[in-house]
Amino acid sequence: MIRRVTERQEIEETRQLASYAFNANHTDTQKEEFLIKGQFIDNYVEEINGRVTSQVINHPYEVMINGQVMTSAGIVDVASYPERRGTGSITRLFEYAFKDLYERGTELSYLAPFSQPFYRKFGYEMIFDIEETYIPTHVIQQVKQEKKGYMERVFWEDEEAQKIIKALYRKTLGSQNGSLLREDYWWDFEFKYFEGKRLAIAYDDNDVPCGYINYSLIGFSEFKINELAYTNMFALRKLMTFVSSHSGSFPMFVAKNIDVKMVSELFTETIEVRRKKQTDMMARILDFERFIGKFKFRDVSTKYSLYLEVNDANCPWNDGMFKVEIENGQANCQKVEEGKADYSGTIQRWTQVFLGKHTVEEAIWAEFLEFNGEKEVLSDLIEPNTPHLYDHF
Repeated sequence: MIRRVTERQEIEETRQLASYAFNANHTDTQKEEFLIKGQFIDNYVEEINGRVTSQVINHPYEVMINGQVMTSAGIVDVASYPERRGTGSITRLFEYAFKDLYERGTELSYLAPFSQPFYRKFGYEMIFDIEETYIPTHVIQQVKQEKKGYMERVFWEDEEAQKIIKALYRKTLGSQNGSLLREDYWWDFEFKYFEGKRLAIAYDDNDVPCGYINYSLIGFSEFKINELAYTNMFALRKLMTFVSSHSGSFPMFVAKNIDVKMVSELFTETIEVRRKKQTDMMARILDFERFIGKFKFRDVSTKYSLYLEVNDANCPWNDGMFKVEIENGQANCQKVEEGKADYSGTIQRWTQVFLGKHTVEEAIWAEFLEFNGEKEVLSDLIEPNTPHLYDHF
């Protein structure tokens, strides 16, 4: 039996399965935070004799796509007990979840794959990269100290600090293409479930908050920047001054997904700065018609009418031909029975193009999309916009 569960004891069963499948030993605090989070999310499970044996968990989010707010299903804790693996339970759960999410008007889905080929079977494709920057102590010490303004270390339990950090996130990282518009429960979960995260806020001389840092102190070996958000160059200098003040305690500073180009301007010598980039999160469009109807195209004077063909083996409502009329940056998208495709591609490749992983030109060149029209115009209608994601789930 497949259903969505909401009761505390049922959510505890999903926690136990996640703990077993991923060999995680949750502390009492983590157990409680898992159960609290479970009240805000979708727990899709398959049961046998009244016990949870397989699951697909969805975190409902809003995300920023090319300046437009859309809804997304953040898939996590996809798991089965060993005796149920290979029985098709995960496929059945994805079918159930996709249909339910489509009926509820969800446009997108994100997930962190344990296996990219496995999740491609469900229409997901690589979208987001994660980059870590390794900065030795002697390079951090090159930062010229910003004397103006001040830093304040804060705790997540401070409600005023929470408001400031959430507002700064919305103005900075949360406004970028692909990023999450974090729900309150997600903020709480991140700082209560994952122990050891610290916070500090940067202020200017007028007591105006202009940036924050989320960081961790890992033994005596590493200062880790989990998140760096700033509204102007002064805030960046102030935050990095704070980071460099720890140079006497740590031989290495590791930063996740920072704007290396601007941070590097604070150093006089960067030859020993190392960067490691790898693919991270995958995504897929769940409702192509609804997604295109909300997507912000370039506002051009000409009205365009295009036929886009989508191949989607998992979501039948996406599989087929769509007539898209674009005018003044807005699209009217409708599934049709007939029409000659101007562009054709799988749901994975369309997701990559519309979320900014590849441009239309790149996708056609690489044969990810097939162009059959008379004049290639879609590339002029989609603004190149690299996707960014600062959350992992």
